[in-house]
Order: sequence, then C-alpha cells, then structure tokens
Amino acid sequence: MATTKQNVLETIATKVIEMMEEHGSGWTKPWSGFVSDHGAPRSGVGRRYTGINSLWLTVEMMERGYDQPIFATFKQWQSLNASVKKGEKGIPVVFFKKIDIEDKDTGERKTIPLLKNFTVFNIDQVEGADGMRIDGDALPNDQEWMDDLTAEQIIEAQNADIQHQAGDRAYFSRDLDHIVLPLKGQFASSDGYYGTAFHELTHWTGHKSRLDRTFGKRFGDEAYAFEELVAEMGAAMLCAVSGVTVEPRPDHAKYLASWIKAIKDDASKLMTAASMAEKASMYILETANQTQLVEAA
Repeated sequence: MATTKQNVLETIATKVIEMMEEHGSGWTKPWSGFVSDHGAPRSGVGRRYTGINSLWLTVEMMERGYDQPIFATFKQWQSLNASVKKGEKGIPVVFFKKIDIEDKDTGERKTIPLLKNFTVFNIDQVEGADGMRIDGDALPNDQEWMDDLTAEQIIEAQNADIQHQAGDRAYFSRDLDHIVLPLKGQFASSDGYYGTAFHELTHWTGHKSRLDRTFGKRFGDEAYAFEELVAEMGAAMLCAVSGVTVEPRPDHAKYLASWIKAIKDDASKLMTAASMAEKASMYILETANQTQLVEAA
C-alpha cells in the first residue's frame, strides 16, 4: 500500500511520543546531544532540513547508527553521480508550505496548506559519494551563522528585558514583555541556566511585536500546551547550536501529558510546532549573528 501523507505524519508523531514516554521531560536531550555531536541534517544538494524533518531525520540517524547528517532523494543522489545501494530502505520526510489559489466557485483568493511526502537516503546508504563526507571535527558547527555564538552572546544579542529574581519561577510575561529567571547561582549548572533561558526566550519570540504566536491562557488548555511544546523544541534547537547540554526541567513533566494528547489528537500539530520552533530559533540566531557582524565592523 502506498505511503500517504497522513501515514508519514503519524509515523513521525508516534516516534516522538515514544521518545517522550521513554525519556520523560528530558525527551529532547538525546536529540539535541546528537545534533551537537554530528551536525544538523542537511541535503546532499546543500539545503539544511528544517522543522519536523530535522527532528525526524536526527532520530532516524540515532536509531540506524548513521554518523553523517547528509541525505538526498534517489534522483538527487543520481544527479550527484552516486547511487543508492540495492535493498536500502529510505526515510519518508514531508514538505509543507502555504500557497495562494483562486476559489473556483467564488473567484476569491485563499491560502491553503500544501503537504507532500518524499523519500530520502543517508549517505551511508549510497555508493560513490565518499567525497561528500564531512570531517568529524567540522560537524558541530556546520553553518557560518553558528560559528562563535556562545549561549551568553546569543542571549545578550536579543536585548530582551530579562530580570533575575530570587525564587524558583522562570517565565515570560506577555503583557509586560519581560522574562523572569531565578538567580544564576540558584542553578546547579550553566547548562540548566541556559536551557531554561532559551526556553523562555523562545516564548519571548512569540510576542505580538516579534513573531506573534497564539499563547494559551491557562495550564491545560490546548493553546497553552502547544506553545510549551514550541518553547521546548526551540530551546533544544538553541542548545544544540550553542553546545549547551539539555537538562530535563522537573516542571516540564507536568506538561508532558498535554503534549502527548495534542500530538495524538492531530499529528500535524507536531509538524506545526516544530516549524514554529525552527522559526523562533532562527529569529534568535539571526539576531545574534547580525549583532556580531555589527560589532566586528
């Protein structure tokens, strides 16, 4: 039976749910650590995979034992004078974008989602591509805008209103547009501090003056759980880029059931959350990169 678009989304969602159930509130730790060590998945023709595909391909690399983050479709490998080995099983990924069309009945323009799935193969599954392999020392920092960006520099470059207060609360206030974090000395490690800061900074990008995401009003409602999942993924992406080790936060355990329910109810929500997390992390990293370029000028 042909693989449908929904089958692919459900397969990806099921795998992520398994990670959540196995690793609890630290479910992104093995994923982020693997990206830091091996580099983010990218296409053999030069494009970095984003959103849900980045998460999905990293998980597949971990499970299949691949140490190179390079993938391409059957035809792309052929265009690169390489060939997929006989009997190799590819990995389904998804392509999503919104397109404008004209309604046939009313003539009005409207935006609809376009979802396609296609199959890619890792460089370990092909012959004739050894020259494309990446030296291990070059893998963690695989893009120019990632170079030399430490966690502290990334945070400082945002010029966000971050207030440190004695206590055990970490949150972003949308009304006041500021982040509250416990004192640095209250954290057992720098990883714990920066992981928490990145989580709240991802929330910060959702303010109406920046990326304008929908926030939930209270714990337990769907929008609240969705935004927490976006922040969780965004923090993991930023940790992977900056070399911070993801540390499970005890307070995230209470969100886990809501995340799992949301994904089980609608697998496409995982893709949407990953896309928003990617956009948030890129917003932060691009701001940090631009600040660094100005300072260097």
